[in-house]
Amino acid sequence: MTTVIYPALTPNLFQPEACGLRQCVKGDTDPLPEPLGKATHTVLLAQKPVSSGPKRLLVNIFDGSKGVKVPVTVRSIDTIGKLQQKVLKLRPDLRGCGNLLYNGKPVQKQQTLSELQVKPGATFITYQKCCGG
Repeated sequence: MTTVIYPALTPNLFQPEACGLRQCVKGDTDPLPEPLGKATHTVLLAQKPVSSGPKRLLVNIFDGSKGVKVPVTVRSIDTIGKLQQKVLKLRPDLRGCGNLLYNGKPVQKQQTLSELQVKPGATFITYQKCCGG
């Protein structure tokens, strides 16, 4: 009789130490095909998808007071501050509009586009804060 070891069927053989708690699926009564028919425990480890790096996005900045829409190409890891710098390089006349809205909410200069889940073609709107009444 020959003994065959299947790595997927031996939970501790290739298990990383910092894996955390394991969960077993119970209640599945479908018969398993050979050679898995006699298995009592298997382990699946989920892996993060492999990223090819930051994505390039084409976003728009809309200045309602001047009626100007500026398309800007940025990376998903860029911050709002970097986006504002790129807009000022393209259109220096938009210097007074430093506040931006995305999805109706003000954004902070340190937030990244990926953190805000910005999609290609998204539009940021400039606004000015008014003091007083």
